[in-house]
Amino acid sequence: MRRRHLPGLSAISNLNIANKLGLIVAVMAVPIVALLVVQFLDQRATQEQAAKERDGLEYVSTVIPFLREVQLHRGLVLRVLAGDANSVETMNQSARAADNALAAINEMDARYGSRFGTRDLVAFLNQEWANVKNSTGSPETANAAHTRLIQDGIFPLLSTVALRSELVLDPDLDTRNVIAALTESLPRLTESLSLIRATGTETLITRANLTATDQQKAFLAAQLAIASEHAAALDRQLQVAIAENSDFAATLDPAVRRAATTRTTFFDMTRGQVLVSGNLSGTAAEGFFYMGGSAIDTSNQLLAAAQETLNAAFDQRAADARQQFYLFGGAAVGGVALALLLAIVISLSITRPVRHLAEVADRISLGELDARIDVESNDEIGRLAESLRRMQTSLRAAIERLRQRRQQAA
Repeated sequence: MRRRHLPGLSAISNLNIANKLGLIVAVMAVPIVALLVVQFLDQRATQEQAAKERDGLEYVSTVIPFLREVQLHRGLVLRVLAGDANSVETMNQSARAADNALAAINEMDARYGSRFGTRDLVAFLNQEWANVKNSTGSPETANAAHTRLIQDGIFPLLSTVALRSELVLDPDLDTRNVIAALTESLPRLTESLSLIRATGTETLITRANLTATDQQKAFLAAQLAIASEHAAALDRQLQVAIAENSDFAATLDPAVRRAATTRTTFFDMTRGQVLVSGNLSGTAAEGFFYMGGSAIDTSNQLLAAAQETLNAAFDQRAADARQQFYLFGGAAVGGVALALLLAIVISLSITRPVRHLAEVADRISLGELDARIDVESNDEIGRLAESLRRMQTSLRAAIERLRQRRQQAA
């Protein structure tokens, strides 16, 4: 009775041994290739995220200088409107510096705007800044215009870039804390410091030889509390990174200490010279404004201190992903190659003696009973070869008996 095969397996059953072994290797290679594809896609995603984060950090580092110049311009405008004519030229220089910083943002937007979705926000910055820098209204109007530009334009731009570039989704705890500190806590801290600088300086000029009004004191006290809260959040986030990463400890720790010292000095100056003083000194305005600028600048220097380490971390993560892919890929390819080599060796160890035994069987069928069987092994093929030898011996004995009977009959 003819043996039946499952549907679709008849073609496989008719394959020779070498092809069957090759098919086995191919089937084994399928999950390996699938794993390689998954590993490749994961490696590419890691590299793409690292590249996006690097671009996002470059974008953020371009926005911060514009924020600084807008904050400085606000303080200078309030000084000029308070009667400080000596600050007019410095105010104009600040406006030109802000123009240059905004031009750099426009360049970043041309490169990354479509990918990060910043077109509308940058358009808003250009429109609002054109109105703000030409504002000649009251101090309240000028302050509100600058604040609107910062709150409704610059802060959303920083948040959008951080999110769309996946900076805030960084997989490492240390870098994620630094990024959150630089894109969220730091800008809001410098904004509070800027408001304290602007309002405190205006108060010193307009209330010379008097005390600050209750409204001015309340505003400055509130901003001191807000700045202290943002400073505490900033320090917490950076301390986590410093504790986790020695590279951040080397670059950030000194900058964190300098920024904290300068802020403390500025806070103390605000309390002593403005809030509790019973006789404000107009001549102290310049020093107060300068100290506020130092507090802002030393805080902003945290970005420069962290940027090189962050970029190095992004590059290292991409390099590690490539190395891991090459390692696993090489091992997988080597495994498939080894399996193929073993299949070839096993195929030859089977097909060669089987072909030899088939040739011997053909020769025996043609009467060549002395054909030599050159197979010596302890496996199934060896037992088949031994069976053929016994068959040879049996056939020779049978033919010898038949010959002897014929001789006796004759």
